[in-house]
Amino acid sequence: MSKWMCVSVVVAACTSSSSSPQVATGELGAWLAAPPLPVARANHCSVAIDNWVLAIGGNRSDGNGGFVNTDEIDAAQVAADGTLGAWQVAGHLPSPGSQSTCTSDGHTLYVIDGIFDDASKGSQVWSGDFSVGGTFESPLVSLGALPNDTYAISEAATVIDGTLLVTTSNTSDDTNEPDQTFTIETPIGGGAPLAWSIDAWQGVDFRAASQLAFSTTTAYVLGGYHDPAAGAITDTFDAPIGAAGALGTAVATTELPAPVAFGRAAVIDDWMFVVGGRPQVYTGGGSTTVYSAPIAHDGSLGAWTMPTALSAPRTNFALALVGEYLVLTGGGNDGPGDTMVLVAQARGLAAKPD
Repeated sequence: MSKWMCVSVVVAACTSSSSSPQVATGELGAWLAAPPLPVARANHCSVAIDNWVLAIGGNRSDGNGGFVNTDEIDAAQVAADGTLGAWQVAGHLPSPGSQSTCTSDGHTLYVIDGIFDDASKGSQVWSGDFSVGGTFESPLVSLGALPNDTYAISEAATVIDGTLLVTTSNTSDDTNEPDQTFTIETPIGGGAPLAWSIDAWQGVDFRAASQLAFSTTTAYVLGGYHDPAAGAITDTFDAPIGAAGALGTAVATTELPAPVAFGRAAVIDDWMFVVGGRPQVYTGGGSTTVYSAPIAHDGSLGAWTMPTALSAPRTNFALALVGEYLVLTGGGNDGPGDTMVLVAQARGLAAKPD
């Protein structure tokens, strides 16, 4: 089985810590080409810190049927008009690796789990502080391990009020335990050890390659697949986030217009965006389709519409929101890893008339 085809690539977009006077309307500007990544990559993760976008780890084809991981953390500044400056090496993962889950809080980067060349570096939370000059002044350090028998391979994470939340979906080795989607939470920062809690998404079984996202009040699981032979699905769920990151009861919300897996989801103000991906698990290329839906006060999703499509089909990529702009890095169409970067304005656009 090709590693390219079987990986799960589902990381929600991260937002910049800086505020923007503009808001999302469900529309997107044209997807414009930006300076390419210095290293071809797919199955990586991306975050925004201030006006920087970071592309973290990932893998690419070695040209002989295999794959090469990178340990590079590359960074580029995003100007007020959405143009990107030159990419630079900001730091390194503890080992070349791919499929990590990433998020940021202020100037701090968190890298959760991943498939590393040095397997001892997996199943942990790695952290480092990003400087205003665009580099990590010290190597990333491990904050501790994930809960036993828990993996967070290309999933979604966020930090809310000092709590790290990670949504993941694992198969169980115990025949008496169901395959399950769940969110794990731990207080983070201040040097205290990680203390995980686990909240199952009741009624949501194992999902791979879902589009996962967080707002400050709600967690989302959108699409993905649970049977590779059947391909992607359209089911979507939301669950409220309570005190200390505790997850409330998950409920079904408006289904995607078409099956999507291996894409990305991003919450931008009161809108949900689902970008790219593909409908099949082991076959087929990427999609150019983008969907958006309004988010109600209770966290539920309204009707989906289709804003500006991608300018190239994309799957297994990474996505970050930097101020008013979505920045898409790497991924591919029907092969693992390239250097493509696309940018689209996501805030401050006129809404479509009713």
